[in-house]
Amino acid sequence: ELLAEDPYRLDGVDTYSNILYVREEKRKLSALAHSCVSTDKYRPEACCVVGNYYSLKGAHEKAVLYFRRALKLDANFLSAWTLTGHEYVELKNTAAAVDAYRRAVEIDAKDYRAWYGLGQTYEILAMPFYALFYYRKATALRPYDSRMWCAMAGCYKQLHRRGEAIQCYHRAEKNDDREGIAFTELARLYRENGEDAQAAGY
Repeated sequence: ELLAEDPYRLDGVDTYSNILYVREEKRKLSALAHSCVSTDKYRPEACCVVGNYYSLKGAHEKAVLYFRRALKLDANFLSAWTLTGHEYVELKNTAAAVDAYRRAVEIDAKDYRAWYGLGQTYEILAMPFYALFYYRKATALRPYDSRMWCAMAGCYKQLHRRGEAIQCYHRAEKNDDREGIAFTELARLYRENGEDAQAAGY
């Protein structure tokens, strides 16, 4: 609606591009990227939109290039730091991902995506205690997001702390776990605990 009213508006357009990215609307994202670049290619928002477009296409190096351009234009552009972290995770460059996410939380300690990203990165590094610390931060900021609870439960599982894992999966289930991860995992954990009736229920 905002774009229809003001097609040359770039404020907040990076957030809209994130939504298009998550919904995998490649054509709309492509059109938005072209529009932003023709309006003002030297705005960090425009660079982020182009970066998201390349990321959706799987061109992660090019995506990083555009997110870095956004940061050259505005070193405190939060969205660009977080998105850079995501791209480095895709490129398996965990050290650079951690650095980007840390910069994001320095700018805004309430950026749950960066805390969640740090958790994922430390999970890739097989450091579940660290991952758990960051997932807790993300969960505190988004207690109604089932993904955060599932991620935390996964860490507890790795640490063989079944009770806490079960509690987290229950929280995920109560917060509309669309992927159904919590149900499957609860069934598995209850079966491992010898609680067959509970397992059968899930």
